[in-house]
Amino acid sequence: MRPARRQVLRAAGAAAVIGLGAACARIPTDSPVDTRLLSGQSQPGAPYVRALPPPHDATAQEVVAGFVQAGVGSEDDFAVARAYLTGDASGDWDPSAGISVYSGSQELKVEEVDEGRLALVLQVVALVDGQGVRSLLAGPVSREIEVAIEQVDGQWRLSEVPDGIFLSEAAFETLYGAARIYFLDARELHLVPDHRWFPLRRGASAVLEALVDGPATFLEGAVTSRIPRASSVAEAVITTAADGTAQVAVPAAIAGLAHAPRMLALSQLEASLRSLRTMSGVRLVMDGQEVVLDEQERIERALPGHRPLAAGQTGIISLADPGASTPAAQLVPDLEGTEVSSPVIAHDGVLAAARNPEGSVVLIASTDGSVPVREAATGGAFVAPSIDDAGFVWTSTGSSAGALLALSGQGAELDAKVDAPWLTGREVRSVRIAADGTRMLVLSADGGGARLDLCAVVRDTTGTPTSLTEPVIVRTSLAEVTEAGWYDEIAMVVLGTDSSTGDRRAQIVDFASGLDVLPSLASGTEKIAGSVVAESVWIGTADGVLLRSDGETWMDVDIEGSDPSFY
Repeated sequence: MRPARRQVLRAAGAAAVIGLGAACARIPTDSPVDTRLLSGQSQPGAPYVRALPPPHDATAQEVVAGFVQAGVGSEDDFAVARAYLTGDASGDWDPSAGISVYSGSQELKVEEVDEGRLALVLQVVALVDGQGVRSLLAGPVSREIEVAIEQVDGQWRLSEVPDGIFLSEAAFETLYGAARIYFLDARELHLVPDHRWFPLRRGASAVLEALVDGPATFLEGAVTSRIPRASSVAEAVITTAADGTAQVAVPAAIAGLAHAPRMLALSQLEASLRSLRTMSGVRLVMDGQEVVLDEQERIERALPGHRPLAAGQTGIISLADPGASTPAAQLVPDLEGTEVSSPVIAHDGVLAAARNPEGSVVLIASTDGSVPVREAATGGAFVAPSIDDAGFVWTSTGSSAGALLALSGQGAELDAKVDAPWLTGREVRSVRIAADGTRMLVLSADGGGARLDLCAVVRDTTGTPTSLTEPVIVRTSLAEVTEAGWYDEIAMVVLGTDSSTGDRRAQIVDFASGLDVLPSLASGTEKIAGSVVAESVWIGTADGVLLRSDGETWMDVDIEGSDPSFY
């Protein structure tokens, strides 16, 4: 079975205003989140947390605390939160600029720093930008926000506050939900997920607006879209059928497209809406008729492979039948007698690559002999290769000099050096391209330690890579990450060191649900690979032992090999 997913965000209070002392005050954060269903919103049934207005004759500290906790009330453009502000400050404040998510297990502090100025101290665990992109921090980080306060008609009001709102972890998890905004890769062959967080009360409307507005920064230039940039798309009429299914009237701007681009736009639209947890089902309706996307015309999500493989004593071997009494099948006949390491095979099962045991040569071959074996890169210490479905094998020398290598399965004349200036001066440890051929995980290190980045590959319409986008950092709870790969669309399997014990640990890191800690590892574990499609994770040890897990324990397999992978 698939490894169980566990939430790591802790429940805590979000909505009560607590009285404070005069000079330095602490705000308890363990009051319960009181929710009810809110009617009359764009997303029926969305939860609602009541925000409290300023108490009569509230102290300055109470006003600061009340403003922070009134971020739960988004009705009428955050009218309750604005009641804590002066008229000028209310007009200037932009609550949509972002969210600071703070720890519900830590006290908030309000301190007087100067006459008319107070400082709010939060233990921030995550930041959400104006597009809904969430960045988890390595741990609670103390953040001090200075505000100005003055009296208006005998009542304390805030005259200067930062843009954005503040929510406890519990309030954020109650009021916001994850969604995947799907764009298209450069060749328009795959849906590429752009993971965001939106207020549940807005639901489908927020998703439609995001489709119109375009991708997150790290995907810009690497994806395209067939959704017209027209306001009418975001204003699509959404009704609920008797069975709870959402019926979405296809906007005229999409319905009027030619057949091929319309099918692409509808694929984006349907997949994006289905990713909302509040949508029990989605039906697209055009001219009063339900639109059923033909399997040959729709674009599907790109998921990782499910067929496990490894490096055998020689060659690339299949792990599809680990209990078989016969030797594991060789998958690449031309490499059957060659000692290899870090083998990979493309998702279509043809193009293959591996390193020699020393890592100084990258070999390219194929499972059917259609690609002659060639030493595609030599004379360096290369990281384990990764293959995309455009026919390129990705690797790098440890010292990348600000670029990665994209080696073509069609011949050396098409090999490319792909610029990534942000890698200059860093030691590259691994590269892993996602099944959509667009998003890439790059693990690198410098004097400050290891860093896991998520970037995207910019390609021309033929699929030839030209550059990498500026990355976003992926946070895990591991002190030192040594291996990272894709587990599903928005989750990774990661190998590293436990920050508290120093032991080797493995995790599944999901952008939406947090972390899953996998069973304790066997001694000498150095490689890991997982696939949600195969519902399994494999590890390899330094002495050639392979083990498989379904999420509960590690099971020995009677196959000698190393460097497991999936295709």
